[in-house]
Amino acid sequence: MQGIGQLLWKLREKEGIRQKQLCLGISSVSKYARMEADQQEIDFFLIDRIMGRLGKSVERLTYILPRDIYNIYELRQEIQQKICQKKWEEAKQCLLEYEKNKRAKEPLHQQFIEQEYAQIAWLRGKSVETVCEHLEKAIVQTMPEAEIQRKTGILSAEEYKLLLFRWEVCFGTDRERGEKELQELVEEIFQKNFERTERVKVIPYAALLIEKTARDGKADTYLKLITETALENLREEGKLLYMPEILEQYAQILEKENSNAEFIGLLRQERASLLELESDYKVSFKNYRLFDHVVRNFEIDAELIRRTRNAAKLTQEGLSEDICAQETLARIENGNQKPRSGNLRQMMEKMGRSGDRIETGIQVEEYETLELKIEFSKFIHRKEYGNAEKVLSKIEEKLDCNLMKNYQYIETERVKVKYKENAEYTEQFIKQLKELLAMSLKVEEGQKMEYVLNTEEVSILTEMALIYWGEQNYKVALEIYQFLVGQYEKSFIKPVFHILDWGMSMGNYGMALEELGYFEKAIGVCRKRIQQTLFAGKGGSLHTSLMVEACILEAQKDVKCKKYFKQDLDLLRLYKMQTNYKLMESYVKTNKIFD
Repeated sequence: MQGIGQLLWKLREKEGIRQKQLCLGISSVSKYARMEADQQEIDFFLIDRIMGRLGKSVERLTYILPRDIYNIYELRQEIQQKICQKKWEEAKQCLLEYEKNKRAKEPLHQQFIEQEYAQIAWLRGKSVETVCEHLEKAIVQTMPEAEIQRKTGILSAEEYKLLLFRWEVCFGTDRERGEKELQELVEEIFQKNFERTERVKVIPYAALLIEKTARDGKADTYLKLITETALENLREEGKLLYMPEILEQYAQILEKENSNAEFIGLLRQERASLLELESDYKVSFKNYRLFDHVVRNFEIDAELIRRTRNAAKLTQEGLSEDICAQETLARIENGNQKPRSGNLRQMMEKMGRSGDRIETGIQVEEYETLELKIEFSKFIHRKEYGNAEKVLSKIEEKLDCNLMKNYQYIETERVKVKYKENAEYTEQFIKQLKELLAMSLKVEEGQKMEYVLNTEEVSILTEMALIYWGEQNYKVALEIYQFLVGQYEKSFIKPVFHILDWGMSMGNYGMALEELGYFEKAIGVCRKRIQQTLFAGKGGSLHTSLMVEACILEAQKDVKCKKYFKQDLDLLRLYKMQTNYKLMESYVKTNKIFD
């Protein structure tokens, strides 16, 4: 694969979409055609929206960004965090700063700015006219011919959310839009070929709006179906946004049916734990309809080149030879000049690393392989190793394992599954993992590792640490965890933009510290992880940090441990992590935590 262009082309051809349809409102056809042919520097925000319109997620891609582009993503995230914290005026100051950016007048950026103004106004109880003024400006940016675009079905989840938000804002006012429009929007969303990570952005919201128009009888059956679908989507993807409202809506539906009272009580208990957790960390997603789930993996090109060059023991003169002038490289590393994609790739390859602007981790022929990779990760997270092994076999069938990246991924994940099934052959597993790591990282024995690690290398080192820990070699395991956490502390990039790898490393580090008795430090690590995970809109991965806090407070005979044990159990049950739930349930019963 020469770049992201080929992946886009295959997705577009499979869906039978013309370039003109795909680009309407967001790009000229000529610009997009050059990107699809890998003849144009990447516009990352455009790629985000193009992938969204194709119904696909960018969550598992790694973006190597110029510093100025990263700054925009960071500013967007900061605006969202301020809104979640109800710091309206600070959010508006950030929006004013955004408006000063030279890109701010482009449709995708103008849409974000206007929609956030609309969201803030709505949360603050401003008039419908004020909210709609911003909202209409946001919609027209990328949907100048909204009705035509809806008929062709070439809209992203984000754009459908804007249309649903307009409907909700106007509901019950003199600007009210009809029930027919809502029904048509919901039907379009269900017919759209969204993958699950995109469906979860919009289907729960649609379910909440359908409830506003529900009537006795047939409508209740439809409402129950769409609510159950929404709840399942949220559970599968481990998301927070809409979850408390959907749990309450489902509980009310079951009450009307006189369903199992105990189950209804559990739904409300899970909801209460979520809201309590949000309150503890002063984060609120209530009515934040346009929150964008943050599961991204970013690197900054200047930082990546500089740190990799230092790790490879190369001078600027040595790296720049036959690629660019040494002075040019100096400006690039200082962030004063953007490297062209070709130069970035050449530099990274010269240092034995990968350097495409958009990395897919494994080298794939079709996007569906990446979807399988996400599914595999979910089964591993839930400790459903039999299902994980089946999915891994499907992935292997689709990959060319003569390619180093693919072979490294398949063999690493196979070691994970084998170790969980049979932990006797630890020496063999450690040896395999070291060999796999050496395929992409050439580090001499005893030499300090200074390279910027990719996701697969983080995964290999994490598995090595887990095996060492299982063998009670705590010193080596802790050193690996500290090293991984240190990788992110050295980076300019905020943890929320490495949330999957950073969160995993911090979770393991916190558990290790707790087991070795470093209680105060462990609590600090756990609370930092929970805060950032909440800012990313994720709830399904909070288990380990809650468990560590609970166990520390229990050891200190602090009755507050009950609160954290309860939150942990509720989240494990809610997000369908049955193996961990049974283990935790057994622990609290054995130790009589709840008397």
